[in-house]
Amino acid sequence: MLGSMRIGAIVFNVTDIDRTEAFYKETLGLDLNRMPGEPGESGGADWLMGQDAGGVSLIFFQAPGTRGDSPIPVFELAEGGIEGVVEGLASKGVTIVTPVSHAPDGGLTADFKDLDGHMLSLYQEADKPR
Repeated sequence: MLGSMRIGAIVFNVTDIDRTEAFYKETLGLDLNRMPGEPGESGGADWLMGQDAGGVSLIFFQAPGTRGDSPIPVFELAEGGIEGVVEGLASKGVTIVTPVSHAPDGGLTADFKDLDGHMLSLYQEADKPR
């Protein structure tokens, strides 16, 4: 089901967005963009987005997190169809943590857990069929 997809993003929950921005920009040399937060999403806090040389997005949200909850690999659904993928996972007994919902950039996302409880996520752009 996910074998033909690429990891499009890795999401990190961090305790201090300003400190994280300084570390990844100044210490590691990553080019990050600060994105304005949306009311009701992650407390309305700004978030950060950058990309590695291979095109994988690195996304940082200021949110509570414990080791094992973060980072979260995000599988990109280039052709869309997120609702069908989530239904297929659920039919196989996969625990769906967050049903299909809106991502901060307007796309769609859903979260689920593997058999060891690791969080995994799906994402598709807003213009793709659900």
